[in-house]
Amino acid sequence: MMAKEIEVQITGKKIVFQLADDIAPEEFTRVIEYVETKINKIKSRMTELDPQKLALLTSINIAQDLFFLKKENEKLAQILNRIDTLLAPEKEDGKLTVSLSS
Repeated sequence: MMAKEIEVQITGKKIVFQLADDIAPEEFTRVIEYVETKINKIKSRMTELDPQKLALLTSINIAQDLFFLKKENEKLAQILNRIDTLLAPEKEDGKLTVSLSS
C-alpha cells in the first residue's frame, strides 16, 4: 500500500508528511495542532529563541506531558487493580464472600 501524503502548516511553514497506513490524517492533524499550540505557548513566553532552541524546548515540554500522563495512567491502573481485587469474590468453603477491608 502507498503511504498517505498530508500537507500541514507549522509555524507558518508548509510541510508535507508521508503517513503510514495505520495513521489517520485527522489524528495526525490533531497532533500537529497540539505541537503548534506548545510552540506558540513557548514563543509567547520566550520571544528571542532561535528555531533550534524552540524545537528543543517544545520537545522537552511535550516529553514532560507524556511522562506526567504515564504516571497518572499508572496510578489509575493501580486504583483499578485495587477495585478489581476488592470486588473479586473470595472462595471459602465453597462460599463466595467479598472482602472490603484494606
